[in-house]
Amino acid sequence: MKTTPISQLAALLAALFAASLAAACTGDDTAPSASVVSAAPDRIIPSDDTADDLVITVAYGDGDGDLGGGTAEVHDCRADGLLTALPLPQIAPESVIGEPIKGTLELHVNDIGAIAAGAPPAACRDLGIEAVDGAAAVFCVILVDAAGHAGDGDCTQPIALAIE
Repeated sequence: MKTTPISQLAALLAALFAASLAAACTGDDTAPSASVVSAAPDRIIPSDDTADDLVITVAYGDGDGDLGGGTAEVHDCRADGLLTALPLPQIAPESVIGEPIKGTLELHVNDIGAIAAGAPPAACRDLGIEAVDGAAAVFCVILVDAAGHAGDGDCTQPIALAIE
């Protein structure tokens, strides 16, 4: 079959359309996702330096393996502006960057203080947290990869606060 410039152009346009469609469909797959597995302890005492720290275990997935070098943003939903940004070490070897990875992370949030509960930050509201009473705290985790892609986050269950 003889090809003409028009049929070659049509084939090229079809290939470009298919490539752009594939790129559009996979754009969000490179952002990391987080799912809170656990948070401990189940009771925080802000006035006691030995009992005011929290460990959040998060399961993650990252479509292109570049989560290492990014950050874990831990939002304290009791009030706007309470953000702990934890730098993430290199997770995947260079040979794996560009490939999907998954695993778990332990995030340590230290020295949680007593504060008056206010309006939760936008990040918490986006994840379904409307308000937190003064007797508990909720923490939402959003992972941001080395390229700056922020993924879907997740939140802890309410954690009791012992205000003394």
